[in-house]
Amino acid sequence: MPAPQNRMTDRPAPTTADGGFYAALKARHDDILAEYRRRTPRSAALFARASEAFPGGFTRDAIYRTPYTPFIVEALGTRLIDADGQRLTDFWFNATALPLGHAAPEVVAAATAQVARGSAYFGPTETELALADLLIGRLPCAERVRFTNSGSEAVMMAVRLARAATGRSLILKCEGSYHGSYDDVSWSIAPEAAVGSAPVADTAGLAGHAGRVGVVPFNDPETLERAFADRGGQIAALLIEPVANRMGLILPEPAFLTAARRLCDRHGAALIFDEVIAFRLGYRGAQGTLGVVPDLVTLGKVIAGGFPGGAVAGRADILDLSAPDRPDRVAHAGTYNGNPTTAAAGLATLTRLTPETFAAMNAMGATVRRRLSAATAGLPLTVTGAGSLFKLTAAAGPIRDYADAAVADKEWEALASLALLNRGFVLTTGLAGCVSAVTRKDEIDALVAAIAEVLTL
Repeated sequence: MPAPQNRMTDRPAPTTADGGFYAALKARHDDILAEYRRRTPRSAALFARASEAFPGGFTRDAIYRTPYTPFIVEALGTRLIDADGQRLTDFWFNATALPLGHAAPEVVAAATAQVARGSAYFGPTETELALADLLIGRLPCAERVRFTNSGSEAVMMAVRLARAATGRSLILKCEGSYHGSYDDVSWSIAPEAAVGSAPVADTAGLAGHAGRVGVVPFNDPETLERAFADRGGQIAALLIEPVANRMGLILPEPAFLTAARRLCDRHGAALIFDEVIAFRLGYRGAQGTLGVVPDLVTLGKVIAGGFPGGAVAGRADILDLSAPDRPDRVAHAGTYNGNPTTAAAGLATLTRLTPETFAAMNAMGATVRRRLSAATAGLPLTVTGAGSLFKLTAAAGPIRDYADAAVADKEWEALASLALLNRGFVLTTGLAGCVSAVTRKDEIDALVAAIAEVLTL
């Protein structure tokens, strides 16, 4: 039987045809689950309590796993301690948000000192200004900054600013890209099957996408060209993840990014980079690493030093639409925007993240990817990632877009993740991970050995 073809090109698509390989681990499902329950009785009891307080027992979708997620009581460096006293090695660091590891001494000192002076004020601080100056100095696109309370809110404000700047309403995003919980980006994040350009609701409660949201495949400059040819006069912004998280932490190909910049310039649309995760690529963010400068960038996670926070930054003429003296201003309030505790933690984090620190983390990430590729050679598994990020996908690659990623055996990935948790390693249920500035070589050795062991179950 010939290999299935990708819907947008003639290249062979990834496949999960090797059912025998995946079936072997799935046959151990009950044993893996029983071992997890044996190790986590206290977390099980807490989850039972949580089910009475939270719908479904949790209040943050990304952390959920079956049968329940271990409750954490303490963390330091690369180690988590759960409610049952297990010491777990963290390879996800709160969804990539902690590049210095947990409770980094300089971050703890900065945040503690600020809290002692007051955690938040009804007024600005020099600390938030210092953090803004640092971001403007590093990010090629940043002439102005507006702080938010999350990456999701940063995207919301970037979309609002783009619409105000262009007088248009349509936002173009990539199939398979997640940009937070804002209504106008909650489309085609994880549809059951790749459909390419028809927006699919990711959640109940959305009012509709007509005239507001369009979808294109990632890494497909030809389809992007057609979308602008058809609707260029309606497009306010093109929203791109420079590291596509849910597709496997993959990078956009140069031709796609070049087309994106050219088409936005030609049609007067704003190019927005969502660097909430992608900022981790380097000292000047993904835009500095990839060499394409957007009009706006959304930030979160890393810049907040382990606290809630985010930012939208970019061209002065666009950000200045939020200046208070404008009759047509873009309104943006927030009790904790730029709050001094987050600003102090973020400033301490970014000060430590020198070019040398980024280079060391990225080299370590490359080592993990190389060693995982060697450990999985000949198997229907694909290793992807960039910088300090890595991902193991249950599909025979290559993976370039959501159509490629969507065929992965998610059940196998989640079970392998649980088996790794039984061995003391924390990755996502989709086997995504990252290293930090304090991750050690012996911890990488142990992770690779644990993955190799799981592959033989």
